[in-house]
Amino acid sequence: MIIYNETSSSFLNHIYENKIGYVLKKNVLAKMNKVVSGSELRSWENSLPQMAKVLRDADLKEDTHVLLEYKLPSSEKRIDFLVAGQDEQGTKNAIIIELKQWQKAKVAEGDGIVRTFLGGRDRETVHPAYQASSYKRYLQNFNESLYSDSTSIQLHSCAYLHNYIMASMGEPLLDKRYSSYLQESPVYFQFSDRDLAKNIRKLVSKGNGMEIAETIENGKIRPSKKLVETVGSLIEGNEEFVLLDEQKVAYEKVVSKYNQFKAQTDQKHVIIIKGGPGTGKSVIGLNLMSYMLKSKAYVEYITPNQAFREVLRKKLIGSSGHVEVRDLFKGSASYVHAPENYFDVLICDEAHRLKEQGHMKKKIEGENQVTQIIRSSRISVFFIDDFQKISKKDIGSVKEVEKEAARFGADIHTVELESQYRCSGSGNYISWLDSILNYDQEAFKLEGDFDFKLVSSPQQLKEEIVDKHGGRLLAGYAWDWTKNVVNGKLADDVVIEEHNFALPWNDPNRIDWAIHPECANQIGCIHTVQGLEMDYVGVIIGKDLGFDEDTQKLIVRRDEFKDKGAKPAKPKKGAVDPLVDLVRNTYRTLMTRGMKGCYVYCCDKGLEKYIQERSK
Repeated sequence: MIIYNETSSSFLNHIYENKIGYVLKKNVLAKMNKVVSGSELRSWENSLPQMAKVLRDADLKEDTHVLLEYKLPSSEKRIDFLVAGQDEQGTKNAIIIELKQWQKAKVAEGDGIVRTFLGGRDRETVHPAYQASSYKRYLQNFNESLYSDSTSIQLHSCAYLHNYIMASMGEPLLDKRYSSYLQESPVYFQFSDRDLAKNIRKLVSKGNGMEIAETIENGKIRPSKKLVETVGSLIEGNEEFVLLDEQKVAYEKVVSKYNQFKAQTDQKHVIIIKGGPGTGKSVIGLNLMSYMLKSKAYVEYITPNQAFREVLRKKLIGSSGHVEVRDLFKGSASYVHAPENYFDVLICDEAHRLKEQGHMKKKIEGENQVTQIIRSSRISVFFIDDFQKISKKDIGSVKEVEKEAARFGADIHTVELESQYRCSGSGNYISWLDSILNYDQEAFKLEGDFDFKLVSSPQQLKEEIVDKHGGRLLAGYAWDWTKNVVNGKLADDVVIEEHNFALPWNDPNRIDWAIHPECANQIGCIHTVQGLEMDYVGVIIGKDLGFDEDTQKLIVRRDEFKDKGAKPAKPKKGAVDPLVDLVRNTYRTLMTRGMKGCYVYCCDKGLEKYIQERSK
């Protein structure tokens, strides 16, 4: 979607007549049904006149075209400025220009990362050259008009920091660590505007931009052949993604419904794949994505949990360098404004974590994230485990998906996964865990190859799991998360005084916490670790979960549960407290992250004794 598509002469007139803000506001309301914020309006009014000066100096033909606020397909990201036309040889060109009002920046750790003043404080963000390059690659991978040989449109990118005076010595934004991105997308500063004008003139001086602009705006949205082949090569032949038994059954169910739809009908289909932890839901999902891409379906892979999404991306991409694959993975809040049936297939992993609405997203009346996914796609696939809902905000459930599917008249299909591929393939361990958490009243004897151990101190837990096995420590949300930084270090929020033990929660700025070597001595919470798997995990069960030796029942202590955003309201007298299920689900999820083993330390000695007796 493009908010503004006009000739360069019309753009200059809108600037000179001081109408550009009004025109953009009107177009955003008409095309997106969205009211523009004051800060966004000010941003346009500060940056676009600077680009008008550049275009004036470039002395372009009147029919060169300017495109503003191009919303990237299936994304909340928008390209600030795009100019289209032909060069002296008649080559069709389009230039992405990312506009920034920055005044200074610093080098930061991480590939393509810098530090600058944003949103009222210093923060890390991507380098402008990286941002412009990534937008270019995104369009080249998803807009057919920009990867098809028939249109022959050449796409270019750069960034213009019109308020930024380049340092005479050692300019941070030109540091050699950013050289690959700068080579692809040069950065222009306050006093290099004439260089920018010169390069624009070189690429689009002959005008004739209307056809180019319309081709880009109306280009079909589907992944490029290159991207399809990349995903296929990453999955095929990788033993980690081989489908076994009922995984194959679930996979073929989705494939058959897609082929039916493609052959003869527009009927919506919703496939619910139910499976507990370690049943291989993500393996099925990734294989489905590969198949759909090869079938030329417009498909995306949804994970509500950002940390899980990032690890899944890295797991698939590995060291191959195919970073464009990242754009196939989306958060669950990406479909608020997606048109009906815009996608052929949407695959939603960890669907039990879907919400009423996304963070900072305006809710559409009568819709939640389940609604939006089903509305936006012809075929929706939901991988779901009702026993992994761990917050009052989680609304994803089999019942909710069925309700919303019926609302759209979709055919509903359900597949159940039972075989265990995590926890050393030990279905016995899962059954035993369910029995001690009172999901199942039948007593199970702990048997099999899975390495389970109760330890007597958190120090022992760290020694055994982190130091010996290279695993990660996890804990229930029984400690406040202050997110404070003391002397450059994360605050030690998880404190167990009787053992003189203190470690920080995981770094909120490292969404790859579970696999980053510098984060080994941090403790993962449920929101970070859900969906992930490691060889060994050590779980600290806080005082939010205990055991009453008099009643011989598990107890949940409301005052020890510190996740305010997840905590449901206190129930009326005599009613069942919904917090009980959330706490049980949390520890069930944490204790099933290990592939080979799980060691546990209990803050409640009654609970320790209970688990010890049941594990003999």
